[in-house]
Amino acid sequence: MGFDEGLITLNSDNGSYFPGQTVYGKLVFSQDKIKKFRGISAKLKGYCKIHWTTHHSRRNSQGKSESYTVNHESYEEYINHKAFLIGGERGEVELQPGKYEFPFEFQLPGNCPSSFEGTVGHVRYEIKVVVDRAFKIDQEKKVAVRIIAPLDLNQDPYCREPIEFEFEDVYCCCCLSRGATDTVVKLPVAGYCPGQLIPIEVACENSGRVTIDDIKLMIKKKVTYHATTNPATRETKDLIAEIKKGPIPGDTTRNWTVEMVVPSIDIYNLAACRYIDVDYTFKVVVSPSGCHSDSKGYKRLVIGNIPLVGYQDDVQNPLHDQMPQISAPIVNQPSHQGNVSYPAPYPYPEVTPYPSGASYPVTTQYPSTQKAQTPYPPDQIAANTPYPPPYSQISQNPPYPQISQNPPYPQISQNPPYPQITQNPPYPKTNPPYPNSPYPTPQNMPSANPPYPQNTPYQDTQTPYKGTGLKTGTFGFTVPTSVASEGNPPSMPAVTPANPFATASAPPALEKE
Repeated sequence: MGFDEGLITLNSDNGSYFPGQTVYGKLVFSQDKIKKFRGISAKLKGYCKIHWTTHHSRRNSQGKSESYTVNHESYEEYINHKAFLIGGERGEVELQPGKYEFPFEFQLPGNCPSSFEGTVGHVRYEIKVVVDRAFKIDQEKKVAVRIIAPLDLNQDPYCREPIEFEFEDVYCCCCLSRGATDTVVKLPVAGYCPGQLIPIEVACENSGRVTIDDIKLMIKKKVTYHATTNPATRETKDLIAEIKKGPIPGDTTRNWTVEMVVPSIDIYNLAACRYIDVDYTFKVVVSPSGCHSDSKGYKRLVIGNIPLVGYQDDVQNPLHDQMPQISAPIVNQPSHQGNVSYPAPYPYPEVTPYPSGASYPVTTQYPSTQKAQTPYPPDQIAANTPYPPPYSQISQNPPYPQISQNPPYPQISQNPPYPQITQNPPYPKTNPPYPNSPYPTPQNMPSANPPYPQNTPYQDTQTPYKGTGLKTGTFGFTVPTSVASEGNPPSMPAVTPANPFATASAPPALEKE
């Protein structure tokens, strides 16, 4: 008995988590004798590592050929957190015989890439527990953590675009024409999820004498690795699915609608990984008989784990058993911490790429008013939840806040569109543009020499005129223009009376003697 027979348990039954979730776990072991050590630590590490070798030959200084090996490598980390469960880097801890449980927790980054295993590279996450012993070999235990980063097809507008191939081939043999063929292949969208059907329309019009042996429809996967040490690139390709249609004899036309099932493959979201790329392509090959060359076409295909809204979003996910299966967090703490529970769990309480049901989720644009089904105690949900609390409900489903006892605006009628005029209106009724005019009033003008003539062409108008004036010339008088006032629109005379002073006149010229 001892640490070597101990276990590391996680709150996810299959060890899978989404980015941003909290990993809860504990170390459990029993010992039958006293154990001394510096401390016990737990570390969560996530990293990408690329490595492959190439062999080359060269001539040495003696002119002989020799071979050598070049290592191509890349490395980057996404998380590296370490916490001591007991003890530390210095000092000594003594444990008496008995059974011990040491809980731990780690917060995953929100943008970490998916776990991936390839031929020359991988993305891995692991938790390692180490017993640090002075002057002895450390004892270690490891457990793998699988990260499933959601790949939402709705986030890429290309996924909703249709895919279309068109081939126009002309065949010749010994400088003699053998006719032509027109082939069209169509797909409704460019983004799919495992388990969905791809309806493919195939139309081939063979107006020549060359038989088309078959038309191949394929989904291919390409993984690209990038090395920074001794920079190089390496690719691997795999065939995911294939369908063949044909033959099409000469002078015939064929039309098919075939359904290709997207196979149950692991989905990788490696957008945050700089050294590994996973891409899918849809390939069409038209193969004529004889010595004629094939016609080929490629288009990018996107395979994710969150389907397009409104397009086969009720199809059962064949990989739902691999999705995170989170149970209640481990709450038993060491005795010196008292009765303290863990905070609220991961930031995906129920919105997962594949719920543990029979179909894909349906993306909604509005928040749900139903209570979220969470495996955690209800008294811990509000303690540290990643989402804001639900809306307060006065009625069953109020789309807007209801009228409370203290409404934000005064209400005269039942539903007034605007606030009514109160005893203290915000603006005066007369609405004067200038409360304190900087210019003197007409009463302050001297009365001996009024600035305006007494005999005016407009007998019904008092002087001085209200409004603006137009001054004509250097010498002369001001022609009044009537301006509308409150309750009195401007008057327009029918006939302008003659006024000998309306225009400026120059003084008569002096006659020369």
